[in-house]
Amino acid sequence: MNRRIQSGFTLLEILISIAIIAVLGVVLSQVFISTMRTNTKTEYLKEVKQTGDLAVETLARMIQNAYAVTCVSDKELEIQNPDGNTTTIACTIDGAILRLASSSATITEYITSEGVTLGTDSCATSALSFDCTETSGQRTMVTISFTLSRAGYAGGVFEEAEHSFQTSAVVRSSVQ
Repeated sequence: MNRRIQSGFTLLEILISIAIIAVLGVVLSQVFISTMRTNTKTEYLKEVKQTGDLAVETLARMIQNAYAVTCVSDKELEIQNPDGNTTTIACTIDGAILRLASSSATITEYITSEGVTLGTDSCATSALSFDCTETSGQRTMVTISFTLSRAGYAGGVFEEAEHSFQTSAVVRSSVQ
């Protein structure tokens, strides 16, 4: 008997191998894409939170160090500084972005970065809110609340990043 040894794969074995590799490729690419999207969203949310935390701390420090604070409206706050000047805190439009800003005389300094926005199309409808109440001893307590979101996102749940912030601060000093 003459036996020939065959080497190689049959067509069926090759097709099954290609199908298995294709399924594994699709699964691995979906895991990779999902991981990348989650990482991107985490980075956007981190930027929003860091900007908001910095804004909250800056505003609280300004209020605590002020001689007097007045809520001009629920969207605007006036602070009388120790140097005698007045600083106005309000929403400001910077191009297409609504930013929290402080204005003294002719200088406007932004409290929030250009990567985040106060949301909506106008300052009048933004989530920014100031509430002034008198506490015992004629000290003013200011409650600040606002919502920041990533500026210029085109939509999609993976690109969304929004966070709300709220704090209260009491004026330590008083005009003497």
